[in-house]
This record gives sequence, structure tokens and C-alpha cells, in this order.
Amino acid sequence: MENNFYLIGVGGQGVIRLGQIIADYGLKKGERVKFFKEVGMAQRGGPVHCEVRIGNVFGSRVPPLSSDITVVMELSEGLKSLEFIKPGGTVILNRKRIYPIDMMTQPEKYPQDEEITRLFEEANAKIIWIDAGKIASEAGLPIAENIVLLGALSLISSFDKEFVINILKKHIPRELDKNIAAFYAGYKTAEGIVK
Repeated sequence: MENNFYLIGVGGQGVIRLGQIIADYGLKKGERVKFFKEVGMAQRGGPVHCEVRIGNVFGSRVPPLSSDITVVMELSEGLKSLEFIKPGGTVILNRKRIYPIDMMTQPEKYPQDEEITRLFEEANAKIIWIDAGKIASEAGLPIAENIVLLGALSLISSFDKEFVINILKKHIPRELDKNIAAFYAGYKTAEGIVK
């Protein structure tokens, strides 16, 4: 296995936890793993991203044009990932908008879905749109958007589902049943899109 993952969003969305679970998966599979995180003012809703590299890789940073799978948890932040997407790589776009303070009074300035799609298409990415918030709410745990996206990522990466669930038990022991439901719902949603 050799994969580069680029995960991006804002503080409070579980971007780093998602990266930790992916990294732990690689380690438990006996692979070399490199992990990088950048949180800045993440606790205050600021930008946050992490990079996970699994396999015969050197250095913790994903080089430009090398991300096999990019997970965008907040759409405007996701535009910062464009330079890292490998041509033909997959981008999972969460339909989540968290307006920066300066844009709250003028939400029309926020990039529209069509513009976001066009930019990722220009990067030659395969695009998967997922409403992780809605799916997580239906699973009974609205804060589990990152786990919904983990499910989608697991399908695309051909991760062993049961193996991921065991890692999930270690990382998120609370509300485990709902987190597992969120994971499977994300997996099933991606399955319906990727066919």
C-alpha cells in the first residue's frame, strides 16, 4: 500500500482525529507512516489541515500534485488543497460551509458549488460530493462528519472495514455505536457514488 492523504477543514471538525485514525490504520497494517498536522488557531474555527503518507514514502509533507485522496471538510478551506491533488486523484467534498467572520454579512461572496466543482475539475480530480452533516445527523451523532468521511475514504482506498472499526474503537470509545453507524453510512454513500 502506498497512499498520500491530504485532509483540510477548520477547527472543531475532527480533521486531526481523522488523520490520526488513517495513520494508525497504516501502522497497524505494518506500513511506514508519516504524519503532519497544522492547526494554528484551529480551536477558534481557524484553518486546520493534516497530511498522512503511508507506504514507501520519505518526509511527512505531501508534495504538490501527489495527494491520492483529498478530504475537504469545509469547502472554502478546501480550495487551498488544489495544488496538492494528484491528476486523477479523488477529492471528497463535504457540503459544509462555515463562513469566515468577514463573509458572514456577505455570504454571496462565498464560492458556489459550480465554481468549486470547476476548480477541482481543472485539477483533473475525481469528485465525490457528500453531505456528511446530514448523514451524521441521520446516524444520531451530528458531530461525526469526520467519521462519515472516513467511511467514504475507506471505500475509495480499499481499506479493510472491520480493521478500521477496530481502530475506531480505540480512538473514539464514546458513542461508539453511533460512530460505527456513521462510518457505515459514509461507506455505503460512497459505494453508491463510485459504482
